[in-house]
Amino acid sequence: MAWYDSAVFYHIHSLSLCGCEHESIETDGYQFDKLTKWAVHAKKMGCNAIYIGPVFKAEMQGHGITDYYRIDKRLGKNEDFKKWVAVCHEMGIRVVVDAVFNHVGRGFFAFQHLRNHGSRSPYKEWFSNVNFSGDNEYGDGFRYEKWGGYMRLVKLNILSPWLHDYHFDAVRHWIHEFDIDGIRVDAVGETDYDFIKELRKTAEKIKPAFWIAGELPDHEYARWVNDRMFHSAPNNQLQSALISAHNNGNYPLIAHLLRGVDELCPYTKLYIFADNHDVSHIYEKLNHMEHRKLIALLMYTVYGTPSLYCGSEFSGQHQKTDEEEQKRPLELWDYKNAYTQDEITHLHCLLGRAKQQFAELSFGSYQQLYVAQKQFAYGRVLRKTAVITALNMDDEAAQLEIPLPFPVRKAVDMLKASINWEEGAGKGLEFQESTDFEAAADRLVINLPGNEGALLWVMA
Repeated sequence: MAWYDSAVFYHIHSLSLCGCEHESIETDGYQFDKLTKWAVHAKKMGCNAIYIGPVFKAEMQGHGITDYYRIDKRLGKNEDFKKWVAVCHEMGIRVVVDAVFNHVGRGFFAFQHLRNHGSRSPYKEWFSNVNFSGDNEYGDGFRYEKWGGYMRLVKLNILSPWLHDYHFDAVRHWIHEFDIDGIRVDAVGETDYDFIKELRKTAEKIKPAFWIAGELPDHEYARWVNDRMFHSAPNNQLQSALISAHNNGNYPLIAHLLRGVDELCPYTKLYIFADNHDVSHIYEKLNHMEHRKLIALLMYTVYGTPSLYCGSEFSGQHQKTDEEEQKRPLELWDYKNAYTQDEITHLHCLLGRAKQQFAELSFGSYQQLYVAQKQFAYGRVLRKTAVITALNMDDEAAQLEIPLPFPVRKAVDMLKASINWEEGAGKGLEFQESTDFEAAADRLVINLPGNEGALLWVMA
């Protein structure tokens, strides 16, 4: 199996995490010492992959790439990033970067050539809807299609074969020079199928286990995620449902979405997340902070690839309401005691390790076992073992009678595991058999306190 089959991602938005300037700078910064500390933290959280971006030279806060071959100077130099990736690899962490193929900044060399040479520039075919019969607000002497409504972002003509070759050469360079393990392709709706197919072939010729995910424009996962195109895509529907279902007491919504994806593309591991750089932090959206534990359990145990957004593992984050405080870069030192003293942080540490330690959570089939308005249970079944997740979002305690895929002979309460902090992530969980449930034949009766969940490993 490839590394991404059991991946647990830690998502870092590098420029904002490090408090970098909004606009590009000409002097070299150096943020990779700080990012190394966060990589060590990701390892401690039980993550074995980091999705980091933006990293390439751009004009604004990661938008508008101007050089696909240079690391953004706000972060450091190419050599710094190469060393950082090597350090991650030494820790057993894979590195995935953001890839933007549909628009660039005005400082991009091909656009500058177009500005200087006008209709005589061969690069005019690289850009979308270039028209020399008019002008734009910058006085370039031609019009062009802007991306996302921003004139500073120039939309590319993704159908240009020459541009394809340029992008593929850039990806080859990233793999050879930096030894990255994957890319996340931005705004897939503005690419085409042939481009993605060729992109995957290009990358896998160099590194067979190279992982490619795409930001889909819709929820047609079966069209985009398959053995010739993307390996994965963000499950945006589930991300939204994680919040709304808990705010409105509606577990049937989540159950419906999970069944739908399982029926549509049963062997597709979608990218599971609660928040990222494009949406508000989870603590800004939830009505009840105690539901963060239930959402964490869902993220790590449904069929898919879980991703933890940097900062969301700290329960204290929801206390930051001042606008200027929100802009302050995260400092890991502020949370040095969180691993053992913060319930949310500790839970993510445990779940990250469990995801890598128990094959059921990566390869087990998904089976819905019990669903009510405020209670939900399902299993990840692998032959004669399974991991059972049971959730209760009600304020009152609830007793769940859960049908099991097989009669249970032994059960382990995974949430009561102790973590050996001297071991690497994915190792060092110590368990004891559970006595907090009753098993009879093929049914499990479990009592759940209000706003709590259970995670059981069971064996026939």
